[in-house]
Amino acid sequence: MIWTQTEPTAPVTVAEAKAHLRIDAEDEDTLIATFIITATAMAEQIMNREVIFRNDSQALAEEASKVPQAVKHFVLCLTGDYFAHRELTDKTGYAKFYQHLLDPYILYNRQIDEESV
Repeated sequence: MIWTQTEPTAPVTVAEAKAHLRIDAEDEDTLIATFIITATAMAEQIMNREVIFRNDSQALAEEASKVPQAVKHFVLCLTGDYFAHRELTDKTGYAKFYQHLLDPYILYNRQIDEESV
């Protein structure tokens, strides 16, 4: 992925993440929003492309509604892991049963566009 200093656009909403996490209260909304962005950044790093277009001509989608469900599910699952393991210790680990959801979208031999540099 072409390195940019812009924050990823979230492919899922806080409401969707809260439904996934089965949370009703609003106390944790800011934390959940942060975890969504962090999970999206991780997805971008793994796929070597932006999830939602910001600067990358090989971005996966133009808008959140066009993001494949597998990618959204990855973001939701990783957000759930981040939420469940807020207090990291050497005894916690991520389940990672969802780690291969992004495989079909990875750009292994990415060609760098001159215009996106």
